[in-house]
Amino acid sequence: MSALMERAGIVPLARGRILQEVGEPVREALFPHSGVIALISPMRDGRGVETAAVGPEGYLGFWAVLGSDDRALCRAVVKEPGTATRLSIDSLLAISREYPPLSDLLLRFSKVLLTQSIQAAACNDLHTLEARCARCLLHAHDRVDQNDAVQMSQARLAFMLGVRRQSLSAVTRSLQARGIVRLEPGCIRVLNRASLEASSCECYGVVREAYRTILPAAG
Repeated sequence: MSALMERAGIVPLARGRILQEVGEPVREALFPHSGVIALISPMRDGRGVETAAVGPEGYLGFWAVLGSDDRALCRAVVKEPGTATRLSIDSLLAISREYPPLSDLLLRFSKVLLTQSIQAAACNDLHTLEARCARCLLHAHDRVDQNDAVQMSQARLAFMLGVRRQSLSAVTRSLQARGIVRLEPGCIRVLNRASLEASSCECYGVVREAYRTILPAAG
């Protein structure tokens, strides 16, 4: 793996930064050390829905790895800040051809992302806003190191869920009143993880199981 590190560089991931836009050619891969990248399906009216997320367990750049069409099909936005290793797609593909275990790992993560997207589509159509909100917070909380605060404003969370801020506020106030979360400036602090899981739908467990079976080290 020394060949990979020789061609790589470290870059910051600033909250709100757009890393890729729909239709743009994918020329580099990003492997987060920390932070979370949201994959969003944007609508013409400016709204968008988060369909999957990438944390330290994965990478951004999978469009180019999966086939000859290297154009992004979604928007990628930094949801939680951190740092990442940056590597050109050409270098990543060359190294993965020489090192089959890396190629296998890249494809495994693509399967996890597909599971996230399929489950999100069903969840957004079938489940209540509270259940969806809890699911989103749980996935974000899974990636928080030694800290119960999810660094995400309610406005950002509403955008990720594709709903109005007012609708989400009613849900988060209810969660706070029940002692499950505490709303703080710029973040939502999880106070009772078990109750948050109980408030979520089965979609959270489905995605967690996918991580456990497909990417055991990340589950």
